[in-house]
Parts: sequence; structure tokens; C-alpha cells
Amino acid sequence: MTVEREPTLDWLARHPGPWFGLVWAPVLLVAPLVDAITGAQPGRAGYLVALGVAFTLTVLRTGELPFALLTVLCTGYLVVWRTDREFIFPLLAIAAGLAVRQRWALGVVTGLTVSGAVAAGIENRSLDTALFLAFATFIAGVATFLIRYLIGIVAELSATREQLALAAVANERLRFSRDLHDLLGHTLSVIVVKAQAVYRLLDRDPAAAAEHARDVEAIGRQALTEVRETVSGYRAVSLGEELANARAALAAGNVVADVAPAPADLGGQVDALLGWVVREGTTNVLRHASASTCRIAVSRDEETALVEIVDDGPLGGPVGIGDGTGLRGLRERLEAVGGSLTAAATPTGFRLIAKVPAL
Repeated sequence: MTVEREPTLDWLARHPGPWFGLVWAPVLLVAPLVDAITGAQPGRAGYLVALGVAFTLTVLRTGELPFALLTVLCTGYLVVWRTDREFIFPLLAIAAGLAVRQRWALGVVTGLTVSGAVAAGIENRSLDTALFLAFATFIAGVATFLIRYLIGIVAELSATREQLALAAVANERLRFSRDLHDLLGHTLSVIVVKAQAVYRLLDRDPAAAAEHARDVEAIGRQALTEVRETVSGYRAVSLGEELANARAALAAGNVVADVAPAPADLGGQVDALLGWVVREGTTNVLRHASASTCRIAVSRDEETALVEIVDDGPLGGPVGIGDGTGLRGLRERLEAVGGSLTAAATPTGFRLIAKVPAL
């Protein structure tokens, strides 16, 4: 089974850095450098190497001051050797797209485009040369700026997705705690009052104390029944419902989901167990994996029912299989009926496989 690799922008967001601009330095400088070496111009060759180093430092450190120093060096090169504008101006435009603050970057790129085109057109008396340099400079700068901008947007979206997943879990916990408080708050208060009455009346009115004790027992049994009903309402799961919920939750988290339908011939206990696996596995994908795709497959044969959840998240699942309360609880549930749970990182993400006997 093959898992799709994550989209390029998602990969860029998880591996931020100026590398996509740095790769252009050798591409743009190799031709002038070879020309300088073959032309026996060691000074020019050394200057080009210095330009490459200055470009690298500008992109790594960012800021207007490093960019200004790089501009001065490039201007000096053009003044002394009066060549290679078609390489120097695009190089400066790329540096501007990465190093200059975003609100100024496009203006700087535009200025480089115009100044380079005018200088090339006047020197060569050629409109074609001017337009070619303008096109190369503008495209180099704007493309770099857009990549930088999109990486920032995707990083923000990834962070927001994680925050939404955490918020959903927190809201569910809050809802559960609120419901339990509403359910038990009054009942426990009555039990406390009744217990105090028993303590006060035990010596002087044993019959009344016994009556209050019976009330405590009745209220306690009723509360236990209500708690069981409430917990049963939360914990009763259906594999079909959980697969539908997983598809919706993954879609809300911007994860492309491939969810197979549940087999129709699963028993009630197996159906519930696999439903818990799907719920916990989906939660782990949303909270831990930073995945872009997730595949959930359900199958069965004569002896075994199986759920497999595979994602392409570089962060994988929880830090350790034994460290996650959810996975530990799942393993205990499955092992209690002779099943098993396997969770491990893969070269392309994370895989969780749950097997239970087809009861």
C-alpha cells in the first residue's frame, strides 16, 4: 500500500528556511565565474566568489542592511567589469524577495527591474535586451517573494489546524466535565446533607437516622445509574458512525481522507472496539501527525477483523506507543478479547493496525 507524499507547500512549511533562494546563487554565478576563470581574470573570479558569500549571508541573516551591502558590492562589480547584468540583477531581486521586509520587498524588486532594464537598454541600445533583463529580474524577485509569502501562510494554517484540533479536544473535555457537574452536583450535595443528618440523629433518634441512611443509599444507587447511563452515552460507539466522524474531522483539519466503508457483518462487540480504534487513531492524526493525507481501511476474514490507519505526517504519532494514554487504553481493550494493536512510524508517516477476533 502506497501513501501519498505530502504536498510541496506543506513540506516547505515544515522545513522553513531560505534554501529555495540559496540554490539560485550557484546557478546565476557559475557562468560569470567560469568566464572569469577561462579569461584569466582572477580578480573578477574572486569578486564573484565574494558576491556569492555576501548573497548567502544576506539571505541567511535577512534585513535591509545586509541587502544594502550586497547591493553596493554588486554595483561595484558592474562598474568595474561592466558585464553580467543578466545575472547580477536577478540575483539582487532574489535577495530582495527574501531579505527585505515583505511590505517593501515588491517595491525594491520593481526598482531593480526598472533600473536594470534602463541601464541595459542604454548600454546596449537594444530594447530586446532591456525587456529580457526586466523580465528575468521581475520574475526572479516576485517568484521568490511569493514562495516566501506562501510558506508563511501554510505555516500559519498548519499551526491553526493544530490549535483547532486541541481546542476540539478541550471543548469535549469541558462538555463532559460540565455534564458530570450538572448530573452529580445536586445529588452529592443531598447525600452530604443526609449523611450529616444521620450523624446528628444517630444517638437521639435511631429510627430517623435509619430513614436518612436509606435515603442516602437510594440516592447513591440512583446517581450510580445516572452516571452509568451518561458514560454509556459517551462511550457507546459504532464503527460506521466513527468512520463518518473521522471523515468529517479529517476534512475539517485539512487532511485528505480515504475512508473505506465498514463491513456489514461485524458483531456488536467487534464493531464497537473497531469504532474506538478509529476514533483514537483519528484523534492522533489530528493532534500529533501534522499529516496531509490519511487512509482508513477496514476489513475482515473468517477469523479476524482489522482496522488500518496510515498517515503521511512527518511527526508520526505520539512520542512513544506506551506513552499515550489513548493507545494504552486501546491496547488493553483489544488484548482483553484476544486482539492486538501495532503502532509504528513508517518511512512516509505513521501506521496503526488493530486486529480483533471476528467474534
